[in-house]
Amino acid sequence: MQDNLIEKARKYIDLQETDQEKQNKLRELQSEMFGEGSEETEKKAREFFSDVGRGEQQSTKTQEIDELRQDLSELEETLETTREELQELLVNVQFPLNETIDIEDEEIVFPYSDEIPQEVIDAIESVLEEDLSREGVKIETDAIRVETADVDVAMDQAMSRIQELRSKANMMVDVEQYVDDINSRDEKIVKTLYVLHKSNNPLSKKEIEERIGVDAGDLRGTLYYVLDNDPYLKKSDSEFSLSDMGRRVIEAYIEQYGSPEDLPEGVEA
Repeated sequence: MQDNLIEKARKYIDLQETDQEKQNKLRELQSEMFGEGSEETEKKAREFFSDVGRGEQQSTKTQEIDELRQDLSELEETLETTREELQELLVNVQFPLNETIDIEDEEIVFPYSDEIPQEVIDAIESVLEEDLSREGVKIETDAIRVETADVDVAMDQAMSRIQELRSKANMMVDVEQYVDDINSRDEKIVKTLYVLHKSNNPLSKKEIEERIGVDAGDLRGTLYYVLDNDPYLKKSDSEFSLSDMGRRVIEAYIEQYGSPEDLPEGVEA
């Protein structure tokens, strides 16, 4: 595996960890000063402290929060740039095979000459938004393993999986392909991505339907098809949110086409 890819992957993981630490710190400071309220609660509390309190201690705390937010904004820009650079490197990803083939029971193994650090595997899976191992092909730190006893089949399956990963990276680099894709499909897809982007928080199917202005149940088929077949959405429990790719695509869509038409009043605010 290319040295620059490994270096970039490690940088990406380090940035993710730093980002998470700062996010946690920000939540702690907000909770300490403003409780568990919304942004509106924070705004109101700032005005209250400024008007009613002496201001010195509160000013120090709010300044710390503001500085942390600025740090996070800059960090997330660097994280996004690093993600895109890593995706570009993955378009032609190669693995450090030592050019031997081991046959182990019902598994064909293609060992590496040098191990790939687990953090690099984690970074690649993060930026591609999927597991490297799939359908009998296991891409691990020390080898590529294929669940078959046939060497020819194993080579074909391993090559097919690596080509899938390269193609996924290439599509992620070329966001315009995805913009064209959603623009040519059911308008409910664009509207769903749009309201999730505007919300900036996970939403249930019912909430999405209300916000895009369709009847209850009208979105079920479309929503679950996109979840299963496209890289735009994530689901946790009963709520949906944008994947990193979904966010990039809808932002590029808005830049090119503007907001979707015929949304209920108040959605675009």
